[in-house]
Amino acid sequence: MAFLRKHILPILLLLVTSVTVHAQAGGNPVTSSSASKPSETFADGFPNRKYLLGDFDGKRTSLEDKGVVLSAFYTGEVFANPFGGVDQGAIYEGLLELDLTLDLKKIAGWNGAFHACSYYPMGSSMTNIYTHDLMVISNIDAYDTFHLFELWYEHKFLDDKIALRIGQMGANNEFVISNGGAKFLAGTYGWPAFLASNAPTPNYAYGAPGVRLRVDPNPSWTFQGAIYAGNPAPDRLGDPNPHRRPDSQFNNSGTEFYMNASQGVFGIFELWFNGDKERADAQSSGTYKLGGWFHTDTFSSKRYDDQGRPLASPASDGTPLALDGNLGVYGVADQAIWRSCGESGKGNSGKGDKPDQVREIDLFARTAIALDDRSLLNFYCDGGITFNGFVPGRPADFFGIATAYGSISSSVEGYTEDFNRYNGTHRPVPDFECNIELTYFAQIAPCCTLQPDVQIVVHPGGSSAIDNALVVGCRMVLSF
Repeated sequence: MAFLRKHILPILLLLVTSVTVHAQAGGNPVTSSSASKPSETFADGFPNRKYLLGDFDGKRTSLEDKGVVLSAFYTGEVFANPFGGVDQGAIYEGLLELDLTLDLKKIAGWNGAFHACSYYPMGSSMTNIYTHDLMVISNIDAYDTFHLFELWYEHKFLDDKIALRIGQMGANNEFVISNGGAKFLAGTYGWPAFLASNAPTPNYAYGAPGVRLRVDPNPSWTFQGAIYAGNPAPDRLGDPNPHRRPDSQFNNSGTEFYMNASQGVFGIFELWFNGDKERADAQSSGTYKLGGWFHTDTFSSKRYDDQGRPLASPASDGTPLALDGNLGVYGVADQAIWRSCGESGKGNSGKGDKPDQVREIDLFARTAIALDDRSLLNFYCDGGITFNGFVPGRPADFFGIATAYGSISSSVEGYTEDFNRYNGTHRPVPDFECNIELTYFAQIAPCCTLQPDVQIVVHPGGSSAIDNALVVGCRMVLSF
């Protein structure tokens, strides 16, 4: 009963509140380009409201037309694990995001843009407290402090075919992105565990100074590559060589613009092939990416010391063998496999001006490999399917199921085997972690979404030492 009062009742309260709002409204995605009506009131205009606070008598739309876009989003979620993990419980987690974008082409006729983004994560972490998984239950999970994430300028050349961006950036906003995977809540379907676990990289919630080049020679092909400072927040992201002198730099504000030659650099590159997204049958509507990454910092061997002895051996000096850099390659695929646009096949039924509701089934998949002797995960893959627009009258809603698998490197497995042999113990040997997620996204209004979610975590932390976990939760996003 104590668990029920402490954890389940707050979740039910949030769900009841969400359902009450849902019963009062419906609408388009938060990212809808339709502007709010300047004269709308909160009660009458909420179902069509782009921003929760409204358009301020047209002033907000006027600023956007002139090239100044101010955005604020609040994400709130609850998660509970009634079974498995290191313990059972529930958490509340939130994220406030503030964005400013200046379209300098509209403002001054200069073909560039300026962007700033700040985050304020808040609340507890399901992963850190209860499940201890590698793939992270929530993609908004981060250290609780208000800080700057991105601050960059981008300039475009040659009819927008070349774009150069410089400043503080998050690689997760542009690289290794699957449009299908981004619809899920677990962190690994965004910035995947094969990068987050294997190297300190600029991703939510810490950006790093860097330079990014993007080239779009024609609609079918895209190349982009970037070089970033090697570790934007050593105190938060960890050190790939933890036995060297600890770094005293703390980047809680995100304004340190941290660059340190001893931390190396992180580079990532992608080549895209873009299918025809306009065909009604969707048979060639897809994007395929081939990418690679490297990190030039010094990494520690997962199994051997600097004398070549097993780290688990009593004879070891405990100092891991230093290895130069880390790298990996990956592939990403997003493919629409079925689309229905109604009787006309073009999004209009021919029975008036009301457009048909588009229904679409999409697949996504990613796979990656990394160096075994210095990586936690040497092989990774994820994939899933989403069903979009299948609920009558709710074109923005979707249902999806996804799964991710990360294989623990043989070096990490070997360390545990060595430890058991030298100490006469029987620790479970790490082998893999798997995440399975089912989610439903409901568009309540352009300014409000609701997303119930269920996740199953197999071998949390990469072995059978922690019980498999069932996690249930719900997320609400508000656009102000």
